[in-house]
Amino acid sequence: MQKFVIILVLALLALSTTAMAQTDNHTVTVTIPAINEVAITGGDFELIFVVPAPGDDPADVSDGTTCDLDWSTNTASQKITVVSNIASPVATLTVTAGAVSGGTTTGAVTLNTTAGDFVTGVSLGTGGCDLEYSASCVASDAAGSEVHTVTYTITAS
Repeated sequence: MQKFVIILVLALLALSTTAMAQTDNHTVTVTIPAINEVAITGGDFELIFVVPAPGDDPADVSDGTTCDLDWSTNTASQKITVVSNIASPVATLTVTAGAVSGGTTTGAVTLNTTAGDFVTGVSLGTGGCDLEYSASCVASDAAGSEVHTVTYTITAS
């Protein structure tokens, strides 16, 4: 009987070690890339001057409803700049960030080939603004059209 109890205890011990749970582990790395993205919603449009009365310059033309600029960033100390592909435009074209969320407008920026600060103090997360364009000219400016390619860039302050 004593042998039977010993064999039974050994059998139970053998069963309990095979019934014990086995564990293993590994690491999972989650990487969040730097996010600095801008997107224009809306589309291309024209600003067309109206022929003025004799002796007057054309009235300024503007559009503040066609396009918006949206952005996302997870990088601190960012700003948004704006630049045109035309170095010396005949008509003066400016753009202002209207109804800004997630940053601070710098006011009207005159567009040329030198990037100008457009929105500063860009907050972490998402933001956006209306793109408010205005063009002005004088009666002596040459007739014709200038097609600006306007580029917005989110960059370090």
